[in-house]
Amino acid sequence: MRVLSKARPRRQARQRGLKSTLATLAAGLLSAAAARGADAPAPDAKYSDLFYESRRDQDPGTGSRIDGSLLFYQESGRVRAIEPSVSASINVGDDHFLSLGFVSDSVTGATPNGAVPSTRPQNFVTPIQAVGSSVTSTRASGGSTIIQLPPTPGQIATAALGRQFTAPANTLPLDHGFNDQRFAGNIGWAQSVTAETKITAGAGYSSEHDYSSATLSTSIAQDFNAHNTTVSLAVSGEFDKSTPYGGTPTPMTAMSGQWKGPGQSRTVLDVVAGLTQVMNRYWLAQLNFSYGTSNGYNTDPYRIISVVDASGQPVNSLYESRPRSRTRESVYFGNKVNLGDNIIDASFRYFTDDWGIKSTTVQISDRYKVSDLLYVEPQVRWYHQTAASFYHYYLDSRAAVPVYASSDTRLGTFTGLTYGGKIGLAVGDNSEINLQGLYYRQTGNGHPTGAPGQLAQQNLFPTLTAISVITGFSIGF
Repeated sequence: MRVLSKARPRRQARQRGLKSTLATLAAGLLSAAAARGADAPAPDAKYSDLFYESRRDQDPGTGSRIDGSLLFYQESGRVRAIEPSVSASINVGDDHFLSLGFVSDSVTGATPNGAVPSTRPQNFVTPIQAVGSSVTSTRASGGSTIIQLPPTPGQIATAALGRQFTAPANTLPLDHGFNDQRFAGNIGWAQSVTAETKITAGAGYSSEHDYSSATLSTSIAQDFNAHNTTVSLAVSGEFDKSTPYGGTPTPMTAMSGQWKGPGQSRTVLDVVAGLTQVMNRYWLAQLNFSYGTSNGYNTDPYRIISVVDASGQPVNSLYESRPRSRTRESVYFGNKVNLGDNIIDASFRYFTDDWGIKSTTVQISDRYKVSDLLYVEPQVRWYHQTAASFYHYYLDSRAAVPVYASSDTRLGTFTGLTYGGKIGLAVGDNSEINLQGLYYRQTGNGHPTGAPGQLAQQNLFPTLTAISVITGFSIGF
C-alpha cells in the first residue's frame, strides 16, 4: 500500500445506541426512570455507558418548571464529552402538562477498537473513500495516514482510499479518530383522566453522523388507597438506523479499508410495570419490573476482535458479531426515607438478558439540608456484571471461527464504582442552581488464565477511570 498523505481531520464516531428518553411526568416522588435501567450493561450505549448521572425525573407538581444542565465528561486518556441540555414541563391548565426537551453532545478522543496489545506495532485500516464517491480524504483523523488500497474488481484505483493508524507496541490499540455530534429532542404530554388516574405520551428523535433513533412512549398510573398506592405501566418503542461511515461490514470478516454494505436497522421495545407505596409518613418505596427486546442490528460496526497464534501474536483482525435479537429483564427496588434534615435514597437493581449478562447495582445517596437555602448530597454506586456468552478477549487461529464473538469490554465481566456528590443552592421559593461531581473507576481481569505467549504479559482489561462535572439549574413558576 502506497502512502499518499498525512491527515488529521475528522472520522465518524462508532455506532452507539443513543437514546433520548422522555421524562416521566406521572406523579410520585420516586421516578419510574430508575426502573428503565439507565445503568444496565448496554453494548450500544452513548460514548461510555460507564458514566452514571444521578439526574432524576421529577414530579411536575402543580406548576411549570425549566431545567438545564451542562455536563463535562472525561475518561482517562480516552473519550471526552460535553453535553448541554434543557427541558421544560409546562402546566397548560386542568392538570395537563406539556414537556419539551433538547440535548446536544459533542464527543471526541480515543476509543479501543477491540484488538489486543502486542509486543509489535499494529496497523489498522478503515474506509475513507468509496468508488465514484465525492468524499475527500478530509475524513481521516487522529494523525492517521491516507493510503491507496489495491482496488477490488470494478474499482477505480484512485478512488480506493483508506485511513491507516498505528498502535504502538505493548499498548491497548486505540482509535484516536473518535469524533461525533448528536442532537436530540423530545415532546411529551401528561394529564389526569380522573383524580386517581394519570396518563402520559411522548415522542423523541436523536440524530448523529452515523446513527438515528426515533422513540414513542406512553404510560398510565392508577392511585389506590387514598393515593398511598400507585400502580403504573409504561411502554416505549425505539426505531434505530445505523449508517456507519464506510458501510456496514459483514460480521467475522477481515478488517479492511474497502467500502462495506448498506445501513442496518433495529427495533427496541420496553415495558415497565411499577408499584409505588407510601409505607408511612417518612418512607416511600417503589418496586418495578422491566422487560425489553431488541431485534435487528445489535453489532458495533467499528469493533474488531484479534485472531492470535500460539505465541499470542495477532495474525488477523475480524469485525465482531452479535446476535440480532436480545431479551432483557430487570427488577428494581427503590426507597426514599425522610429523616428530617436528611433524605436517604437507596436502591437495588438486578438485570439479566439472554446474552448471558447478569448485573447487580446498589446505589445510596443522602441529601442533607445544611440550611433553608443549601443542601449537600454525597452518593455512591456499586455495579457488577458477568460477561456475555460470546465475549472473548481474542480468538485462537487454530480454532474454528465462531458465529458470534466480541471483545468489547462493556460485554465482559467487570466491577464499577462511582462516588461523588452534589451541592444545591435555593434561588427564590421554587428554583435552585446546583453542581455535581462524580468519579468512576472500572476494573476487570486483565490477565485471564490460559493467555498464550506474549498475551500473558499484556494487560487485556486496563482499569478505566472517568470524571464528570455537571452544572445545572431548575426554575419553577
